[in-house]
Amino acid sequence: MPPRRTFPIRYSRISRFWLETLRLGYLLGLPKVELTDDSLRVRWGIAFRATIPRASIRRAALHRDVWWAIGVHADLRFKSWLVNASKHGIVFIDILPPARGRSGPFRITIERLGLGLEDPEGFLRELRRELRT
Repeated sequence: MPPRRTFPIRYSRISRFWLETLRLGYLLGLPKVELTDDSLRVRWGIAFRATIPRASIRRAALHRDVWWAIGVHADLRFKSWLVNASKHGIVFIDILPPARGRSGPFRITIERLGLGLEDPEGFLRELRRELRT
């Protein structure tokens, strides 16, 4: 099934330089967020990949800026993940039951996922529209 909608990751000038100008994005793979009728797919090359069933998304909300991290990061319990290339436009999603994914060669469990999006409000509108139907 083709993606319903793709939401670009927001870049800061510094992250765009590293990922595009120095071509690290081609080595790592460029980030991709796709929302389909039945799932949310998030990929960033070998660094992160997950497919989250739409039925498992319990809550999604705009979050304050995350000034301390750019890239793919986990909390100390490895249950909350952040995928971003800018400190702005962060949306956090609560997932129950937890989803499975991969970070590098490791299998991971995702209870909460943060995404740094170019259009976080549009993503939330699309997600909520589908959740109501």
